[in-house]
Amino acid sequence: MPELFEDDGPSIRLTADELCALAEAREKLNKPVSRGVVVVMLALAAWLLYNAVRLDQLWIRIGQAWTLGVIVYLFGPALRPRRRDGISEPCAQFLVGQHEERQRGYREFRHRLLLFIPGIAASCWGGGPEAAAKARGLDPASWLYHFLAGPGPFVVAVATLGLVWFAFGKAAEKAGRDRDEVTGLMAHSR
Repeated sequence: MPELFEDDGPSIRLTADELCALAEAREKLNKPVSRGVVVVMLALAAWLLYNAVRLDQLWIRIGQAWTLGVIVYLFGPALRPRRRDGISEPCAQFLVGQHEERQRGYREFRHRLLLFIPGIAASCWGGGPEAAAKARGLDPASWLYHFLAGPGPFVVAVATLGLVWFAFGKAAEKAGRDRDEVTGLMAHSR
């Protein structure tokens, strides 16, 4: 079996068979991940749609509907997994394409993450967290009720979006490094 990467120092040695096994594992992973995304997206969509239809407060309904639209916009295209073009596409090229798609997808998701802010703002401005506190029977004198009635939920949601923004940036960098590693393996195999 030909070695794809050979170096004098410490290195990772992958054979063509191992690289193909890695590509096949990536293809197999795409199926359950896509199914998981569908299940989570449908559950979230059902919950947001229920809130958008059943709640009385207009701003909360608008916020929930906006968030539902953003979720469908963001995750809808992710449901189409990339398939390898049969045996005509080399395993290494498939992996490079997978890493490029992941990197592009992470960057696009990161940039579109800001679309959640109007929905969160509308729900918070409409009193969504306070209405949820009342529905759960929280004591109006408790610290949690005061937190939910104030700007706390909006600040927490925006801070969480900031962390997700950072995480997707790091994931895009890793996908780029993975792509460069496979491209390096391809270059050394020639």
